[in-house]
Amino acid sequence: MATRVATQQKTDVQGQLDGKTAVITGAGRGIGKAIATAFARAGACSIFVVRDRELGETLAGEQRKQGYTADCGVADVTDASQISMLVLDLMQRHPVIDVLVNNAGIFLDADRHMRPSESDPLIMEETWNTNLLGVVRMCSAFIPHMPKGGRIINVSSTMGQLAGEPQARGPAYSTSKAALNMYTQMLAADLSDRNIMVDSFHPGWVKTDMGGPRATVEPEDAAKTALFLAARPHSTETGLFWKGTTPTEW
Repeated sequence: MATRVATQQKTDVQGQLDGKTAVITGAGRGIGKAIATAFARAGACSIFVVRDRELGETLAGEQRKQGYTADCGVADVTDASQISMLVLDLMQRHPVIDVLVNNAGIFLDADRHMRPSESDPLIMEETWNTNLLGVVRMCSAFIPHMPKGGRIINVSSTMGQLAGEPQARGPAYSTSKAALNMYTQMLAADLSDRNIMVDSFHPGWVKTDMGGPRATVEPEDAAKTALFLAARPHSTETGLFWKGTTPTEW
């Protein structure tokens, strides 16, 4: 895929998502929290999806105290019944979801110097259940409530990239992200007739519980790419893999 120069993002984010409603999974901390916060400050009603209601209420409340619009929802993305309840709960207050950010993810083999030939099937299964199937469950549940012109943004990783030299580490995480990237492309093609844009992006090595203190990217910087993708003008160029504001190879 040829790399294209993307339209420059506004320097002032305020108002970029005015009137939009956005659902962000894994929003209790790290990248998800930063994305939900950035969306609220850009004018969206930002819905923090977490597993602990008290945490979600606290985070949404902090945004409301600052004059932004926010709400919360509770669900574990590995549990289809919880996602169904999440949809029923949110539809009472937010009948239309404009943006879905699938951020929730796990990296169980991060510190295990495990070769692909030594992969633990249980770790592989648990990782895929969150990183791929969690996204599939969320998309299946929320796409019926998305309007034409909606956006789906999947937080992926270059560890799932097929271009370049393959990495012999983190086989569960890497394969789950490679599968997520393929699902992104397929979903984008499927939803093109509804003008729903679907993209994945690589946030970088981010200072989170997953990335660790030695990481080089702040969560707020990673959130800028998600905001760019949510706010960019509608385009037929969908189903792309992004680094910052530039598409890259899968």
